[in-house]
Amino acid sequence: MMGTPRSGAIVSPFRHPPGRATPITLARRDDLEWLLEATRGAPEPVGDRARVLLALLEQRGALFPHELKAQLGFEKRELYESLWELVSGGRVTCDGFAALRSLLDSKAPGGSGRWSLLRLAVVERTPFIEPLAKQYLRRYGIVFRDLLAREPRSPPWREILQIYRRLEARGEIRGGRFAQAFSGEQFALPEAVDALRAVRRLPKDQERISLSACDPLNFAGILTPGARIPAQPQNRIVYVDGVPQELTGALAAS
Repeated sequence: MMGTPRSGAIVSPFRHPPGRATPITLARRDDLEWLLEATRGAPEPVGDRARVLLALLEQRGALFPHELKAQLGFEKRELYESLWELVSGGRVTCDGFAALRSLLDSKAPGGSGRWSLLRLAVVERTPFIEPLAKQYLRRYGIVFRDLLAREPRSPPWREILQIYRRLEARGEIRGGRFAQAFSGEQFALPEAVDALRAVRRLPKDQERISLSACDPLNFAGILTPGARIPAQPQNRIVYVDGVPQELTGALAAS
């Protein structure tokens, strides 16, 4: 059983147990280096058990859960809590979904797969501004300064602007005034411009689309008038012909 931390022991902010609202990111291995570089900061502090687990993985390499338990003498709950600390802090990884599922659902059968330190063979700092700027274009189609207000840890606009100007000069993207309500330089993928022109010609037929407030398309209060809608799983937004009209969930009930 987990005891009370001794005086002076570091208590990690990642000790909170995972649940249905736990964010999970899927990324291609080829993109992992620059994605981690884009969000890299000082390592988060970890608790005593997690520190011991880190040391074991550093010494022994990848290990299955039953090997970790045997080496550390942890109970299952203690092991999974320590693993979650390190997973949520971006310190360890596993070679299968089953092991991650077992951390998220205590009733799930023990997942197979080996846990190991999340290491990348990076000799020097990976430049991430250009791939990140291209990812914004793939995500939104059109990018301008106000659009990135909701992006966590977004680089300064002046740095991204240099990338977009260079891509425009190469003919890879287009510059222009695509969103009339917003000032400043705007850039778009060619296929996004074509899609905008096609949508403009479509008749308005009161099409209703319901989205989670966690969806990247939640621009309420950012690109549209009104208050911002917190990106919480219990909140949903109903769009009518692309305009937010209704809010359902905890915020609407409060």
